[in-house]
Amino acid sequence: MRKGIHPDYKKNVEVSCICGESHTMNGATVEGPIKVESCPKCNVRYTGEINNKIVKGRRQKYLDKLAKMEKLNS
Repeated sequence: MRKGIHPDYKKNVEVSCICGESHTMNGATVEGPIKVESCPKCNVRYTGEINNKIVKGRRQKYLDKLAKMEKLNS
């Protein structure tokens, strides 16, 4: 490993989210505190809210399609 080209790692850097959640991170290359817009506690990809919306939309489309097919068969 060449000397002088790699960044210095800072220990115990505080990371805080806009939702209020904060934690300490080891191995950051920037000075702290770090402020982020989303974290695993508030991001919809981690919380699963986006998946529920997609599934509900697909389910509703399927149920609408079944209702149309039942009308045609009656």
